[in-house]
Amino acid sequence: MSYKTEQKRELILDKAKKVFIQKGFHRTTMLDIIKECRISRGGIYLYYSSVDEIFVEVVKKHNLEKKEDILLSIENSTEFTQLVDLFFEGQKEKLLHMDQSLYAAMLEFCSSHKNKSDKDFYAEQFTNNREIILEMLSFGQNETKVQIEDREILADSMMLLIEGMRSMAVSSGITPERVESQLNVCKKMIISSFSLERKR
Repeated sequence: MSYKTEQKRELILDKAKKVFIQKGFHRTTMLDIIKECRISRGGIYLYYSSVDEIFVEVVKKHNLEKKEDILLSIENSTEFTQLVDLFFEGQKEKLLHMDQSLYAAMLEFCSSHKNKSDKDFYAEQFTNNREIILEMLSFGQNETKVQIEDREILADSMMLLIEGMRSMAVSSGITPERVESQLNVCKKMIISSFSLERKR
């Protein structure tokens, strides 16, 4: 794939992401994306054949960027507690601004796509978030020289709590106080797990 082709694909995905955030999945049309990209109808079909295809690629790109961000944070962190604070501050910001995220569009996509490949795609989103948490916990293990036996269960618990808050934020709203208290529960779970291992 040429550099120019890759640039055009990136442009379409970046512009489409804005549209999906503003309009959701169901109300977004190919024409909306074409207008946002300011390219011809024929031009966009050279790269993507449908709104569905674009949405899947937008989400995959978004997930890759999230993973790269946490890996960069790990690389630049001097200590584990700093990384934990940074991670949860980012989660808090996202939860309080769900109107600026792809999450609502993702729920719409999943409600209307029921075949196995679509379900696999949805499951990948949870797996991606879990992997990000596991990367953070691995950094903690390496830094503190302790082994957390239930690291995967801890990652699952955190992921499910965060996903539950995301659904609540989109469906009925969530207060900053509730976000803060629940994320503090997650932080305490992590820190206490590492503390317990050190005492053994």
